[in-house]
Amino acid sequence: MPKGAPSSLYRLAARRPSLVAKEARHRTIFSFVIDTDPKFAYQGYHLARSLIENCGAEASAVHAQCTPEVSPATRRLFAGLGCTLHDAPRVGDGRYCNKVGQLDNLLAHDFGRAVLLDTDMIAVADLRPYLGGAALQAKPVDLSNPSLDALEEVAWRAGMPKLPPRIATDAEDAETYLGNCNGGLYAIPKALCPEVAAAWRHWTLWLLANADPLAREGKEAHLDQVAMWLVINMGQIPFQAAPSNINYFTHMATEHRHLDPSREIALLHYHDVSLNMLGLLEPPIPLNCAEKTAIAKANRQIGCGFENYSFWDLRYSSCGERGSGVGSRGDSLTYKRVLLREQGAEQAKSVLDFGCGDLEVVKILDLKGYLGLDSSERAIRVAQCARPDWAFERLAFGNSHGPIPPKHLVICFEVLIHQPTRRAYQSIIKFLADHTLETLIVSGYDSADRIRRPNHMLFFHEPLEASLQRTGRFRSIRRIGAHTDVVIVRCDT
Repeated sequence: MPKGAPSSLYRLAARRPSLVAKEARHRTIFSFVIDTDPKFAYQGYHLARSLIENCGAEASAVHAQCTPEVSPATRRLFAGLGCTLHDAPRVGDGRYCNKVGQLDNLLAHDFGRAVLLDTDMIAVADLRPYLGGAALQAKPVDLSNPSLDALEEVAWRAGMPKLPPRIATDAEDAETYLGNCNGGLYAIPKALCPEVAAAWRHWTLWLLANADPLAREGKEAHLDQVAMWLVINMGQIPFQAAPSNINYFTHMATEHRHLDPSREIALLHYHDVSLNMLGLLEPPIPLNCAEKTAIAKANRQIGCGFENYSFWDLRYSSCGERGSGVGSRGDSLTYKRVLLREQGAEQAKSVLDFGCGDLEVVKILDLKGYLGLDSSERAIRVAQCARPDWAFERLAFGNSHGPIPPKHLVICFEVLIHQPTRRAYQSIIKFLADHTLETLIVSGYDSADRIRRPNHMLFFHEPLEASLQRTGRFRSIRRIGAHTDVVIVRCDT
């Protein structure tokens, strides 16, 4: 022991590993599955951030489980948050049943309770005060999906000795059987996890072979949910109905019959229809005061965590008509094409298009030696279809870049204005300067006043021309145009 060190400090240090282990055994962990559709990466990213922010969770307590085809770029997104990553083999049909395998990956970890979530959810308050006890918790289904008749036939085929009691559904004046729950959230004590994991897989595979009652109603998407109903009732798993507060739907205008009105909304289940083209929640229903407050908080969280890769992949896959944004549609598109022709783009010996997007602006131009770069895999696919004779490469904005050759003309439209950090902004400025052989045509802001409307996707770090001058790369920097809220600058080496 070092001289003068209090012995109590060393006694505490000696006890610390056991204290940490005890704390781990009582902590709540969260898990969700990421599949290949870009919506899962975008939704999961903001769900993970919301859990870390609101639920006292260390990032490592958030488990992102990726199906085999999920890209390395998406996996890095969650690793960057500090989440624990898992490989999640597809289960059963590989479509509706993949969440069933989550528990197998969690069993080796120390925790008190595992909360399994859908990705189209976002926490706006702490979920943990709503959880506790020795029972599996979940909210009864929103609607009677599947019907009582279908559940009765499933129960008969499975050999269920007695049907459970009927309970009210959450969203309509209807009933379902106890344990038929919305699959957006299952909270499962660690002691029940091994049994639930094995039984959930068993009944899921059994239902796939006995799916007629669900298929007749077009409810195959609820297969994993009905399998959990069988787990609870065939295995006599202790069950407690959770309140709507921790699985609050926003896509239907109806009462929430399982809501505890004395407590706040903690977890929104917004479904795809509530997500607008800016990646924010915009439910298609009138909202009461509590709902408005929860939605506003969720959108603040999403806005504070704007992230280019997941957002643009989502945009290009789900909002193709908007694509790269207003700057590459309508009058702005025509203006850019005319400007590029006037500036000699078609005479350049080679072209590098940083942030090529869906290629709407340049696809009809006669450009030589073209290389398009974008962070979005979906944008690259669209661009390749438009011009299969051109070359494209995916590039993570703001990260280290591979060996990309410099080109005579470099184009960069509306990329700099979407960089959340000054570091990312400066990294791109340097990249553009380093890769320009003769001419750079780039757009950006010359002042914060250019941002005419509040928008979580737009950022000003410093005047564009000042950034370009600081590189020391260009003998001439001059403004050649403007559109919407950006200026366009030409730089010559």
